Amino acid sequence: MVGLAVGLAACSGEDSPSGSDEVTGIPLPMTMTSTGPSEEAGDIEKLDLPDPDGTGLADDGSEELGCQKVDFVFVIDSSGSMQDEQDNLLASFPGFIAAIENTLELDDFNLMVVDAGQVLAAGCDGTLGAGQVRSSTGQDCMIAGGRRYATSEQADLVGAFTCMGSRGFDGSGDEQTMDSLLAAVGSLVGPGQCNEGFLRDDAILVVTIITDEEDSPLDTSFNPPLDGSCEPADSDLNSVGDPASWHASLVAAKGGDEDAVVVLSLLGDCDIAGSCPGIALANPLDPTSDVSGAEPAPRLRAFTEMFGFGSVGPVCADDYAPFFEEAVGMIDSACDDFEPPA
Repeated sequence: MVGLAVGLAACSGEDSPSGSDEVTGIPLPMTMTSTGPSEEAGDIEKLDLPDPDGTGLADDGSEELGCQKVDFVFVIDSSGSMQDEQDNLLASFPGFIAAIENTLELDDFNLMVVDAGQVLAAGCDGTLGAGQVRSSTGQDCMIAGGRRYATSEQADLVGAFTCMGSRGFDGSGDEQTMDSLLAAVGSLVGPGQCNEGFLRDDAILVVTIITDEEDSPLDTSFNPPLDGSCEPADSDLNSVGDPASWHASLVAAKGGDEDAVVVLSLLGDCDIAGSCPGIALANPLDPTSDVSGAEPAPRLRAFTEMFGFGSVGPVCADDYAPFFEEAVGMIDSACDDFEPPA
């Protein structure tokens, strides 16, 4: 966000084998499997895999349909107003990925984090839409295989995601959320490119967007009120295109199969009488003071809702767990209907 800056949180340069993460204070388990949903949450319905012989076991023959692979991409805003939102995301991730693992019985996935804005760095580290393999303070996230995304080879997925997802709060104020996403799964997945191999034809794509900004070059608020009123809060260039063209581009990236895409967006919602107030500074005279609220995001919402498997939640929620719990069911439904290309 233009004119807004919050102190950059420090990220540890060493891996912490136990205890809590030094960025967020969130307890980190050693492995993904140690973070499974609590028994109190009740039994999680398993994905309906083909069961031709009634044994309860999926047939591993060539006729098996459904979701065997998932490619996850998280687009995270790292501007100065995103500290609480990033904390909430990192806190919610262990339960989300454990529920995915249990519900889909999935053991083949790609997971990538991209920044919603331009990162000041060389090579792929500074390429808009490239997978981030270091935290905002330069900590190596130790991604297995030398790729710019984690896979099922990753021994500690939660730890890796916490590092990749710690984008800091001193990133670009010009959020190019959709340009970043479309590059991440478009031009950058080709041979020799930064995200080579990330997007697979025989996997469904699950996109998660977390931002408190709209993505619109039409915003021209050079002196936004920043008082909690439901108004655009910047005059950034943002991404090219519009919701319809973004939708078309993302569907094209999946070979024209819209049902192979799930889009989950945590956005500002004051324009639809949601729970998020507009952007506000604790001290209007101090641009470095605490920031709350979220800019209304009708364009990003419209893009998300164009998908049959699209869901929008408030980015200012105190807890993202309920949103992600509901999202697991949507991903399950997409998996049930998915037919990989022949």
